[in-house]
Amino acid sequence: MDYILKGIFVLFSYASLSSVPVVTSTNSVTDSLYSHLFTNYKEKLIPVCTPGGKVDVFFGTALRQMMNLNEKDQTLTINIWLRLKWSDCRLSWNTSQYNNTHLVVPYDTVWTPDITLYDSSAEEEMMPGKTDYRATIYPSGTVYYNFPTVLQSACLVNVLYFPMDTQTCTLKFGSWSHSGAELDLYPSTDQADLTNLVFHNEWDVVSMKAQRNVLYYQCCPDPYPDITFSLEIKRKPLFYIMSILFPCILTASVAALGFVLPPESGEKVSLEVTVLLSLAVFLLMVTEQLPASSVNFPYVGMYFASSMILVSFSCAMTVLVLNIHFRGATGNTLPNWMRKLFLNRLAWILFVKTGKATSNKVHSEKNDSKKQFQEEPNQNNFINKTFKMDSEDATPRNRTSNGSIVSPPRLPSLVTNTSSRDILLRSSDPMLTLMSEQCDTLKKIEGHMQQDESEEQTNNEWYLLAKVLDRLCLFIYIFMTFLTSVIFLAKMAGS
Repeated sequence: MDYILKGIFVLFSYASLSSVPVVTSTNSVTDSLYSHLFTNYKEKLIPVCTPGGKVDVFFGTALRQMMNLNEKDQTLTINIWLRLKWSDCRLSWNTSQYNNTHLVVPYDTVWTPDITLYDSSAEEEMMPGKTDYRATIYPSGTVYYNFPTVLQSACLVNVLYFPMDTQTCTLKFGSWSHSGAELDLYPSTDQADLTNLVFHNEWDVVSMKAQRNVLYYQCCPDPYPDITFSLEIKRKPLFYIMSILFPCILTASVAALGFVLPPESGEKVSLEVTVLLSLAVFLLMVTEQLPASSVNFPYVGMYFASSMILVSFSCAMTVLVLNIHFRGATGNTLPNWMRKLFLNRLAWILFVKTGKATSNKVHSEKNDSKKQFQEEPNQNNFINKTFKMDSEDATPRNRTSNGSIVSPPRLPSLVTNTSSRDILLRSSDPMLTLMSEQCDTLKKIEGHMQQDESEEQTNNEWYLLAKVLDRLCLFIYIFMTFLTSVIFLAKMAGS
């Protein structure tokens, strides 16, 4: 039994000893290279190995996602991959001596350039996650450090052509501590890598070009190089066209119906006021998401303001038309120049049917007075003849023996007024008295009918004038609405 236990112990010990050299061999290569590179290495100092030398840093980016552009706060938020490359003369080794083609080390182990986003608007950390990743070192001393981050930068937004606008936001990167005499910065490529770009539902990324600049600042005599990326994005306007522009155009067009409604409906002014309030709501929706800028006021805001002016004009003209429509009820007559200009000329041009001709109208009061004076003698003659016939029939006549008629002796007349009315009043015949009363009644009825007809004709003229003005304002409003829509839409599309 003891021999068996000893045999198992020997086999276990042999297996353990045989595996130790392999692990030791692998770790010894990495440890030896690490010890060789980082013994007496100071990661806080810039790797300048020759007098008057400098470090060349190549900077590149890959845009991953265009996250948000806040027009009101004028800030841009993007998800981006930053790619840094430089040479550290202290981190080179001979590959024949060390069996390593590269070495991956933590961020705080090596010196890294302090690349800064100059126009950062981040409230906390400028480049989140910058220190969480690892750098890769190659035998020649070249160091690569790539890391993803989310950047928030200030972006001057020009909303003049909203919602068909194109924005250009600049991202300016450079060293904050080292001047161009110690650290020189170059772009890796002419533009950012867009092959892994994630689709955005509001913006299309057109390009992201890189440009190297060397600037002098008042604080320091040395130049400071920087890499400026110009991110050009174009807005997708379909959402705003369907949710803002199209309802605004449709609402402004509805205001034209106010000129078609009859004044008796009582809804003309209320319709115009409702349209005006609707346009004010649309303008408020636009201004809530745009910066309060008086320099680049958007064309869409100008279009809404123009539409509100047109609707206000239509509301004022509607009140004027209603005033004219009911003006005939006060007894005012239509002036001749209005009758000639609006009812005779503009009515024909605007295709307004005026019914009976009003151009040759003569005031009914004059005609009625003339007609009354012309008909008064005829009526008196009729009454005189009637009274004469009745008086002849009623006069007693005596006949002589030979058959001749002997008239009674004529009595002296005591009547000084021989008018037909006085004769009828002195007559005792009830038929003549009734006829006289009927004639007076007919005259009064005829006078009232003529007065009603005159008033109705005057009212009709005011109604026609209101109708002509309604049609004129309708054509003017349609023309101005179409003109302003075409002008502002063309300007917005011309971005």
